[in-house]
Amino acid sequence: MIMHLHGHLIGKRLIFVCLSLTFIAFMGVLSDAAQAGPITSDGNANVPARITSQPPFPTSTPESVLPISHLPRNNPRTLPIRISEGECCPYPCWSSNSEWVMLFDAGDNGETPGLYSIPREGGYPTLLTERIGVYSRDWSLVAYPEAGAVYIERWADGDRWVVPSPGRRIFFSPSGNQIAWELGSRGIRHPDLRQNAIWLAELDGGAAREVVTVNGGHFIGWAAGEKAILVYGRLAPDGPAGIWRVSTEDGAGRLLFEVEKPRSLLLSPEGGWLAFFMAFENHPDRNGLWIVGMDGSAEQHYPFIGAYRWRNEGQLLVIPQDLDAPGAYLWQIDIHEDIVWQLTDPLLDALPIASNDWQPSPDGSAIVFRSHEDHNLWVFPLPELPISP
Repeated sequence: MIMHLHGHLIGKRLIFVCLSLTFIAFMGVLSDAAQAGPITSDGNANVPARITSQPPFPTSTPESVLPISHLPRNNPRTLPIRISEGECCPYPCWSSNSEWVMLFDAGDNGETPGLYSIPREGGYPTLLTERIGVYSRDWSLVAYPEAGAVYIERWADGDRWVVPSPGRRIFFSPSGNQIAWELGSRGIRHPDLRQNAIWLAELDGGAAREVVTVNGGHFIGWAAGEKAILVYGRLAPDGPAGIWRVSTEDGAGRLLFEVEKPRSLLLSPEGGWLAFFMAFENHPDRNGLWIVGMDGSAEQHYPFIGAYRWRNEGQLLVIPQDLDAPGAYLWQIDIHEDIVWQLTDPLLDALPIASNDWQPSPDGSAIVFRSHEDHNLWVFPLPELPISP
């Protein structure tokens, strides 16, 4: 299996950036259910992202609250391409070169359980590995549970070691040089009171240290070239709640955005922006989608609710909630220009996406989604935007 994996995976340099809820949920022994919080993403393979497909409160029709820029009429229309057969498979992700769609198969139909790949043009799935674990961004490392401990293994030479995370799910930093995990307070079950200590260590488990304790919150990801981490919650029991940037050197925190309960936090691929939505605020004009710069320099608010994924750094894809539309359709928010583009027409390109199960390719050229009509995987090439003068 190792030779097969190296020949197919390393030879083709399939580096995963997989945002799969099921993929992580399958290895639940890595994540103490009592400590599980909102699942976020900082571009690493081990941090999945899921956004609820049914927003928790009603909102206006998106077009009534935002100026929308439409693509030129001569922009060629594209059609989705089916790439799988036989109702396969939920929660796909992509290889880093955007040429392969990666998926997990539990083996319900007699196949060997494990990770498979399908060319983006379609084809027969190829088994990559039966190893289920949390992978680093460059796919050179995998963390997995064994006998109550968490091991990290290096694929190149098979070397492995135990890390001091007390069986908790770990997060690889983007460079793969650091790991993080959470240790929750025992006996406190109310999420607003529960304390989560955020620990960091070197890749080999050395220099393990508690950096900060968050009250009623969780770890989000890394920022500032891994010299800081992002968390949300309160740094003091009676302090302000919000999104914080915390120095990994001395634990000093900077409040970037004050908010009690940010939902569906999603960090951009390079860690420069955080998208989240707010609901049930005392001031209704704060409800909706927010995008905040992780250097504290900018924040943008869009008063609607929808599912979202990052297409590229600074470009957020959104499927707005629109109960009058015949199906899902796509917008793109360009943060630097503060422009909202309508990429698809709901009357022409309604996308039958099942249960918010879709992911953009790393190069931003397409999305893969699971269809609610035939329960197979489809690839939809994304329209290109006009070049600004």
